[in-house]
Amino acid sequence: PKGTTVDSIETFLLNFTMRMFKILSSVVTTTSVFALLAFSSIPSSSDAFVMLPPSKATSPKTRIGATELRSLSSPTSTETSSPSDAASAIPSSRFVVQNRFRVREGREAAFEKRWADRESRLGTLDGFRFFCMLRKVGGGDDTDPNYVSCTVWENYENFEAWRTGDAFKEAHGGGTVRGVASMLAASLRNAKGKPKPAFWRGLLPEVVAGTPPPDGEGWRRVEADGETKIPADCFVAMNRFSVRPGMEDAFEGRFAARESVLKDYDGFRGFLLLRRDGDKKAGDGKEPDDGYTHSTFSVWTSKDSFDAWMSDSKKTAAESASKKEDGSSDGKDDNSEKKKPPSISLRPPIPAFYEGILSLESSPGI
Repeated sequence: PKGTTVDSIETFLLNFTMRMFKILSSVVTTTSVFALLAFSSIPSSSDAFVMLPPSKATSPKTRIGATELRSLSSPTSTETSSPSDAASAIPSSRFVVQNRFRVREGREAAFEKRWADRESRLGTLDGFRFFCMLRKVGGGDDTDPNYVSCTVWENYENFEAWRTGDAFKEAHGGGTVRGVASMLAASLRNAKGKPKPAFWRGLLPEVVAGTPPPDGEGWRRVEADGETKIPADCFVAMNRFSVRPGMEDAFEGRFAARESVLKDYDGFRGFLLLRRDGDKKAGDGKEPDDGYTHSTFSVWTSKDSFDAWMSDSKKTAAESASKKEDGSSDGKDDNSEKKKPPSISLRPPIPAFYEGILSLESSPGI
């Protein structure tokens, strides 16, 4: 109605939600309520990032960059990978959970403060490897998620233990009805719609030792005033792919065959090749809502560190292209283009870059 303010709407929603919880409490237990909320609009943590690792397959100095992935091709594989490792050539080493948010313009700092002020012991839980809230850098339209929470676990079982345990309740409203109601009201005020989950299997990890909080706590304490954005403490790059059905093993095999030099670069923190695992629930076998079947996920201490690696990758790609143009690379005849197999991807890869805030590392790293 005319004259209604956002604050009055939030107060109404808070009171309404409190009443609904009182009604629910007479029918189901508090534990059941949290179970119902587990995959709803409540934010859960998750993280991941990475570009194509450079290769030195031909010599120690060779570095093949992300640009090469735009022309990857390979003979069609006879096997189609599934969400389970049993049907995949490369077993998973991590389980990655992401929640994608569309935060309202002007509400970014308030959204970040909500996360900074939460009580959590995430970093003390079995199987935890890494967390970061990703704040998108660069363009995109109004429908693109501009924040992504990202948590890396050793395996799916570790994630499930957190999701169904007390630590989940504590992080989402403090384990009280009023806390959950307040959180839901704030979510409605800061974000457009529910966050969308994305589940991934993490392959081919490259890590360096992490630095957990020195006080042994499971969450980083960061000052946030709700008016200014939290300073970034890392930089994350993802290159997202839509691989043709039946060519998943060939695509992953290209990464597995590379000898990476990522660890040679200052500021490198970790890498994973991500394989999508279902849509709304992990392992449900459904097509992902955005069409991406794989993604690279790399973490750097800063954008400058990432740019240094990318600069080398682009130079190497340019040198390789120049050699092919003058015919000095492999001696193939002029009809070689006609012999190329179909592209391994349905469309060119889509890069996405993020500033990372509230990052939380484990001692072993990502």
